[in-house]
Amino acid sequence: MAENEKTTIVCKSVFKSGESTTTDREFTDKWIELVNTLEKGKGAAFPENT
Repeated sequence: MAENEKTTIVCKSVFKSGESTTTDREFTDKWIELVNTLEKGKGAAFPENT
């Protein structure tokens, strides 16, 4: 039964070097990218829950 199971990748590495670890700078850059993406979305109009 285990032979027929398909492996699903839940998450992927955003660090393209293929290493299992990353530098502090690469980690920080990805956090900055995430924050900038979230900040850009603040201008979106979301419906209010009533």
